[in-house]
Amino acid sequence: AGISTPLVLSVHTIVSFDFAVSVVPGWHTTIFPPYFVAGAIFSGFAMVVTLMVVARQVFGFKDMVTISHLEKMNKIILLTGTLVGYAYGMEFFIAWYSGNEYEAFAFVNRAFGPYAWAYWIMISCNVITPQFFWFKKMRRSIPVMFALSIFVNIGMWFERFVIIVTTLHR
Repeated sequence: AGISTPLVLSVHTIVSFDFAVSVVPGWHTTIFPPYFVAGAIFSGFAMVVTLMVVARQVFGFKDMVTISHLEKMNKIILLTGTLVGYAYGMEFFIAWYSGNEYEAFAFVNRAFGPYAWAYWIMISCNVITPQFFWFKKMRRSIPVMFALSIFVNIGMWFERFVIIVTTLHR
């Protein structure tokens, strides 16, 4: 984990800079670097929870990977999911505050345009579903954490879809 952390930070920061330094409305925003890193941690933890729940059952790792470990991971998913939701909101604020009509259109188009269904799936999976982890009973329930981790991974796929497709289709 210690070795891979700088790799995750550097890769996601560089990729986000590729978007942020473009002049394409919807990509030209300085919030992308921290937003991409938070998203990488968010989706990474969700994938590890998905795999650990299966590994605990299939390979008998229940003594090595305890409910306490999984609960702590779910708290990180809650935190990073909230950060990602904050970034989604800030994108709209930055587009409005900039006064750039093209930037504003790009974000309104994401939420209410022809691909709004993808945007709202992304919001549902990445912002709403992790909020169930506020409840200890949900954080410690294997079926709930497995289902929510799957939803997060689906939501992160839709995030990439929304960033690319809704920005370039018009």
